[in-house]
Amino acid sequence: RSRLFLPVPLWLHAAPLPFAHYCLHLSLPARSTMASSSSSKHRTSESLKHLQSLKPTDGYSTESYLTSEGLTFIRLKRRGIPLTDTGYHEIVHDTSSTGCIVGITSYGVGNVGRGVVLVEKNGNVCRDNREIRVSLPKSCSLGSGGDSMRGEIERNMELARRSLRTNEASSSPTTNMEPLSDEENKRLLQYVAMGIIALCVIRALVSALLGLYILALPLLYVYAVATSPSQDSFDAKKELKRVMRGESLPEDHPDKPKDWLSQTMARVAASVTTEIAGLGGYEVTMQDFLGAFTVTTVSLLAAKQEFYWVGIFGKWRFVTRREVPSDKTE
Repeated sequence: RSRLFLPVPLWLHAAPLPFAHYCLHLSLPARSTMASSSSSKHRTSESLKHLQSLKPTDGYSTESYLTSEGLTFIRLKRRGIPLTDTGYHEIVHDTSSTGCIVGITSYGVGNVGRGVVLVEKNGNVCRDNREIRVSLPKSCSLGSGGDSMRGEIERNMELARRSLRTNEASSSPTTNMEPLSDEENKRLLQYVAMGIIALCVIRALVSALLGLYILALPLLYVYAVATSPSQDSFDAKKELKRVMRGESLPEDHPDKPKDWLSQTMARVAASVTTEIAGLGGYEVTMQDFLGAFTVTTVSLLAAKQEFYWVGIFGKWRFVTRREVPSDKTE
C-alpha cells in the first residue's frame, strides 16, 4: 500500500471538523483503480432507473453521504429505508452476467469491481448479501481514479477551511464591529442631552403642581368650612320632592322632565309620593366631617329606601338612593 500526503496549512490541524484531520494521511490501493466521478454517477443513475422501471411501487432511491476520509459513498434506499448500514462507491446493474443490482465496495484491475448484491434480478431484495465480481461497462485507469479522488478531497478540504472561518467569525463577533463615526457619536450625545432636559422639565412641573396642591388644600378646606350649610337648613320633605320630580337627574336622562307640562305633572306626582311615603315615618341622620361637609341620610321606613345628601359649598347635593334590606328596617 502507498500513502498520499497532501500539503495542509498548520492552522487546519485545529479545525473542529473530523475529516480535516483524517485527510492528512490517506491510503490508496496500490494495484486497484478508482472509477471516475462522472462514470460512477452515470452507472448509479442507470441502475436506479432500472429498479424504478422494474418495481415502480417499491420507491427505490439513493442517498449520498461523506465519510470521515473525505469520500462520497452511496446507499440504496427502498421506501425511504436504507437496504444496508454502509454505503458503496457506486450502485451498478450487472447486465453482463447475473442481472442483479450490486453495491461496489472495491475496484480491481481493468474494468472489474467487487461488490455486494443488493437486489435480485427479479426485483426482490437480496437477503444473504453475497459478494460477487462485476464487469463494469467502462474501465478506469489508476491515474483517472486518483485524480478524481484528489479532486474530491480538495473540495472537502476547502469546505473544512470555510467552516473553520465561519466558526472563528461567530466565536468573536465583537472583532467585526466597526467603531461609531464622529457624526453618529454627535447624534447620540444629542439624544442623551434631550432626554436629560426632558426629565428635568417633567420633574420641575411635578414639583410645581405638588406645591400648588399643598398650598391650595388648606385654602380649599377653609372655604369649605366657611360655606358649609348648617344642619338646620336641611328640609327632608323638600329635598325628597326634588329627588322625586327628577331635579337631580342629568339633562340627557330620559326620565327628566323637559317641557312645562311634564314638569308640572312631575311636581304633583313627587308631592303625592312624598306625602304617602312620609305617612309611614322617616328618619334623618346627619354626620359632620371636620366642619367641611355634612353627610345626611333620610330613611323612609314604609318604602324601605334610604336617600343620601352631602352638604358642601353652601348647598345640599343629592348623591344616591338605595333599597334597605328588611332585616335592617326591623
